Amino acid sequence: MHNHLSRRAAIISGALAAAFARPGPANADTSADYVFTNGFIYTVDARDSVHQALAVRGGRIVYVGTAKGARAHTGKATKVVDLKGRMLMPGLHDGHVHEMSGGEGLLACDLKYAAMTVEQMREIIQKYLEETADQEPDGWVSVVNWYQQAIRPAGTKLSKADLDALDTQRPIVVSSTDGHTTLVNSRALKLAGITAKTKNPPGGVIERDADGEPTGLLQDGASGLVTAKIPAPTGQDNLKIARTALAALAAQGVTTFMDAIASEEALKAFTTLADQGKLTARAHFALAVRVTDRDPGPRLLRTRRKYHGGATKVRPGIAVNNAKLFIDGVLQYPAQTAALLEPYLVRKHDHWVAGKKVGEQYWTQDGMNAIVAKVAAAGFDPHIHAIGDKAVRIALNAFDAIRKAGHKKIRPAIAHAELVDPADIPRFAKLDVTASMGFHWAKPAPDSVEAVKPYLGAKRWKNYEPEGDLWRAGGRISLGSDWPVDPLDEWTAIKTVITRTASRKSPFAKFGVMTPHQRLTRAAAIRAATFNGAYQLRQDAHTGSLEVGKLADLIVLDRNVMKVPAERIADTRVLLTMVGGRVVHRLSDLGD
Repeated sequence: MHNHLSRRAAIISGALAAAFARPGPANADTSADYVFTNGFIYTVDARDSVHQALAVRGGRIVYVGTAKGARAHTGKATKVVDLKGRMLMPGLHDGHVHEMSGGEGLLACDLKYAAMTVEQMREIIQKYLEETADQEPDGWVSVVNWYQQAIRPAGTKLSKADLDALDTQRPIVVSSTDGHTTLVNSRALKLAGITAKTKNPPGGVIERDADGEPTGLLQDGASGLVTAKIPAPTGQDNLKIARTALAALAAQGVTTFMDAIASEEALKAFTTLADQGKLTARAHFALAVRVTDRDPGPRLLRTRRKYHGGATKVRPGIAVNNAKLFIDGVLQYPAQTAALLEPYLVRKHDHWVAGKKVGEQYWTQDGMNAIVAKVAAAGFDPHIHAIGDKAVRIALNAFDAIRKAGHKKIRPAIAHAELVDPADIPRFAKLDVTASMGFHWAKPAPDSVEAVKPYLGAKRWKNYEPEGDLWRAGGRISLGSDWPVDPLDEWTAIKTVITRTASRKSPFAKFGVMTPHQRLTRAAAIRAATFNGAYQLRQDAHTGSLEVGKLADLIVLDRNVMKVPAERIADTRVLLTMVGGRVVHRLSDLGD
């Protein structure tokens, strides 16, 4: 059975409970707080079984079965929801997200991931500058969701000159959607002290022109030279950002998430919300491990002691079990900082040949082995950003080393794994490594067929976004939206990994299915977004499937994603999101 490593025997079987107000006291031991009935209850248990009804009491599932059987759990105070055939399923688990950046982006100058010309981009920023003119001349301008691979015409490479043309004296920082490239204007470079003499920082690149002068493009760790100069949000700002992010996640049906590179500010904000009883999702945080760290263990443990909320409970809390590491950057041209086993191709006359560029590698193999061993020894699960096939191999080698050293309980993950050499595909299952994949990338788009495919060639292109190969080899795949690197649109992402097609409205729809052999079935995609994410985050005994005894983390959809035409999955609306038996999102369409 596919993904057999992530499937455990059903611990329990559950009862569907539905309602929108706070439950009243149960009349008897068998009376539920909520009963959901007459629905398509997709459990994601070991058999992907489907039932009619589910009941919830005390934040846990107490019954899953027939509508008739649910009546025994219905008392005078039970809130009963007639689903009228609608689909109810486990809440989504997003195993790789940057919720603070995402929440902040919802409040900032937003380019909205759109394809546009440089002039159109400038028009949006200029309008924002005019709307915030009271912040001249020194207020920093943060521009987010810049889809640099979609700048028209294709292949356009921006520089500080494109921002210097704007009517402002303010320092401007434009963040790309891939999270690895930052474009800044001359004022920002000056404030950061970046000149031709500035050396590349560890894990980063300052792009330069022929004279050695900074162009305004900063890759990976070099971005920090500028962002460190931006005044930090206040504590109240961070609470607003966190609440904004939580509301957006709940609307998507996300009941558990992992911050893929958690800051102290994020931990403080979410801990405050947890203490106030205002946390609306189970929040996990991966602490950063830098290339300059020799032994991160003591620091990781100190942070865990300060913020970790302990065992999973009905009420959502804070978990600090993960450590985040970067091996490389991104595949997309022009950055091409993902580490490859063979060089990127370059165009020579009318054909493509191997060039000299093989990407960036921020750790040696020995260095990665040593640091992963220290992370594991501290009891943390390594979550490694590895996109190129060489980076993936380095990560797998490090995980192989900790397995051989006796670390059997560690649950490692590789984030993105966009290009995997066929020889490494079986190692995910063998080493019990979760591939936290960005499903949005599995379609024809500027960042795939234009910015990646030509530079890899036909042979390697078959291995791009290899969800299908990993699944067939028994590997565990989880959903990692990477918001705001990609839009927070979980249902388009799930649709994409099933169809591997662009939106019907996209000009890239003409490309049809991208690498069809890499498609996932609907059942595999839903399992990736639920139970597999729960396993990745050590929560599978509590969430990820609808079984008796598990927590009532569930969602109700406006359509049956197992039955509607696959393209329509992208339009799914979440009518209700429940976490620990508490409704945290509801649309009026569901009815009472």
